[in-house]
Order: sequence, then C-alpha cells, then structure tokens
Amino acid sequence: MVTFRTLHHKNMQTVHFSIYTLTSTFYIWIFLTTFVISGDVKPRREIYTPDYKFYHNLSTIKHHIEDLLTKNQGYIRHYEEYQSRNGASQYVLRISNFSDSRMASHMYTIADHKPRILLSFGEHAREFLPIESMFHLLTNLTSGLATARGSSTEGFSRKVLSHIDLFIIVIANPDGRNHIERTNNYCWRGTSVGVDLDRNFDWEFGGKGSSGDPNDEEYRGPHPFSEPESFVFRDLTRRFHFDMFVSLHSGVRQIYLPFADSISKEEKRVPNNMDAQLHLASKIARASVDDFNFGIGYKLNNYPADGTIFDYMSGIKKIPFSYAMEIWGNGDHKGAQCFDLFNPPNDQLQETVSNLMPLYETIFNYAIKWKEEQIHQYFHMSQEPEFAVSMGYILLICVFILFLLVTFQHKLPMVLRPFNRRRVISLRSLSSTFSVAGGIKIT
Repeated sequence: MVTFRTLHHKNMQTVHFSIYTLTSTFYIWIFLTTFVISGDVKPRREIYTPDYKFYHNLSTIKHHIEDLLTKNQGYIRHYEEYQSRNGASQYVLRISNFSDSRMASHMYTIADHKPRILLSFGEHAREFLPIESMFHLLTNLTSGLATARGSSTEGFSRKVLSHIDLFIIVIANPDGRNHIERTNNYCWRGTSVGVDLDRNFDWEFGGKGSSGDPNDEEYRGPHPFSEPESFVFRDLTRRFHFDMFVSLHSGVRQIYLPFADSISKEEKRVPNNMDAQLHLASKIARASVDDFNFGIGYKLNNYPADGTIFDYMSGIKKIPFSYAMEIWGNGDHKGAQCFDLFNPPNDQLQETVSNLMPLYETIFNYAIKWKEEQIHQYFHMSQEPEFAVSMGYILLICVFILFLLVTFQHKLPMVLRPFNRRRVISLRSLSSTFSVAGGIKIT
C-alpha cells in the first residue's frame, strides 16, 4: 500500500505538472501569436506619426496627380482603368514626350529608341516614403519644362522625356493606405483584406517565404493574383515590353536582384544577366549619399520571400532588369516602432527625398545607354554579318554552277548548251546581202 500510495502520489504530481505545462504553453502561444507573429500589423505606441503638411495622404495624392495631369498634358497620361478592390485608383501614369511619332504605336520592336521602365510605389501601406520620393521625381521632371533652356533642370527633363518611356504605378495599394488613415495603425502592411501584395504573385507562390495565415503580415492570399491590385502588373506587362522594373520600398538601404524565394535559395538560382544587373546595382549604390548593400535577394536577406513582384517580373515576364529597392532606413532595431522604421521624421522628409534623386538619375542614364547598345548590337552585329555570309554562299554556288556548265557542256544536247558554236559566214554571201538591200535608205 505504501508503494502504491507513493506511486499514486508521483502520478498525481506528473498529471499536475503536465496540466501546468500545457496551460503555460497555451498562454505563451497566445502571447506569441498576438505580439510576435502578428504583432507587426497591430498598432503600436509610435515615436512620431506623419504630419500631412509634409506627407501626402490619399486626398492630396489625388489632387497632386490631377494638377500634374492638367499642367503637363503633352507629357503625362493617366490609365484610369487600374483600381483596387474597393475601387480606388492606383494612378498609373505614362510619362514621355508624346509628340515623338514613334510613341504612337504600342508595338515593341528592337528599333524602338526609348527604353521602357516601370516603377512601382506604395505596395506596402505603411511605407510612405517611396511615394514621397516619386512626387519629388515628378516635380523635378515637370518643373524643367518651364525653366530656361540650357539649365540643369531643363536638361534633366528634356533627356528623360525624350529618351525614356516611363511608367509609374503611384500607389499600388490604396486600400491599405486608407486602412491606415482610418485606424492610425501605422504597422498595417497589406491590402484591405490583409494580403501582402508582394507575396501574391505566381513565382514560387505558397513557399515558406510567405504565410497562409490571414493574421500574418506576410499573408500571401488564397491563390496567386487573388488581389485586384495585382492585375495592373500583369496587364501592363502584357500590353508593353519593358526593359526594366523597379519595386520601391523602405525600411533599410538595400538593392535586391532576383531571386528572393526559398526554392531559388535551395537551388542557388540567379538571373541570366546577373553581371549586368549587378553592374547597375553597384552604380546606384555609389550614386547615393548613404551606404547601400546590393546583391541576390536570398543572399542579402536572412529570410526568403516567395511570390514577390520583382521575382515574377524576372522569372516569368523575362524583363532584363528587375529590382526591389529599399531606399531608406536602418532595419529593425531595438526601440523601433512602425512609422519610424519605414519613414523619416517630418522635418527630414524634404532632405531625404532630395538625397534619393541621384538613384533615379543613375537608373535613367544607365537605361538610355544600355538601350543604345542593344540597338547597335542588333543592327551591326546580327543583321549585317548574317546578310554578308548569305551573299557569300550564293556567289560561291553561282561560280560552281558556271564551272560545271563550261566543263561539261559538250555532253549536253545542242539546244541545252549555253555556249553554242558560232556560225561562219563568208564575205561573198555577206556582200550579196548588202547588194540586195542597197536600195533601202537607213535614215
């Protein structure tokens, strides 16, 4: 009995310990789920928030775009068909000198003298800065049209507008921004239904570098392209052939080359033109006043990202240059909240966007030069040598056939011989012929 009671007592202790362990585990799981796993999309006590005297909100974004369209009708077009789930405009702009006759056709040929670039902003709702840098870029581009010819501002505007066909998605995720403005939750990243637009694309969709949990900030959605906001990317790349795509973000200073997904990391997959993309990335990094890191996405980050837009543009759409660029920030660090993690203080905004201008200038200059080299290679290293070789073969064949005819003509029937014997005519018969025709005047 003593032994039994002792054993029974130990069993009771084990049961109590197990219940305590399960209960503790449950509460720890609740804590992690609430504050760690999905805490990134829950509001925090912010260090500072946006002052809309400095930052744009949805209302001022709309008014600013409308003002640019009104004042620059010959240079900016608005594709109004692209909208969010809730019907908000994504403000897709095309910027170029449309007086150029070669802009009339949407069909792409190698002879198209303008590189076509697509810039995407506002994919993640909490990242205000990329949109502000975009407006600073547009202000510089359009202000040069009204300045004196020969000035640096005018030269920049003329060069870009005359040599580049530029597409801009002003705010890819307007519903997410609306959620922030309504709730003051500056940690919100996704669409109106919480989908991370940059995990919703059909490149290794569903991998471990995304989440199937609707409460997670990297929630990928139920299937690729489930979000209406993703349509603009597929449709534009169906209608137009782009030479370059750049997805602009904030939170750290890094330039990502394809690929960032977990499968590519395992297979060590890289883009076909990795050297050229690294070359441009290095130029962009050097152009900045701040230090930028650059490299293959899965090497640069300590976590994979599956279903991203820039991977899709490279892997599926085969755009020669495709990047995701984080243009500001020091990364997640102790004491950081949300708005300060992705956006500079209000009084530093203007200086920050000014410092980002060399990045855009470097991209544009490189694209112009690269396109010129592509055209040169196509016409002077592809067509002409091919034509010369073809003509050489034709001439060689003709000479060979002529040689055969001359050598073996005596074996051919008389009527098929190309070189028949000449007929001999005597002078006597020739003189009699002239005598007969002597009475006819020639003139």
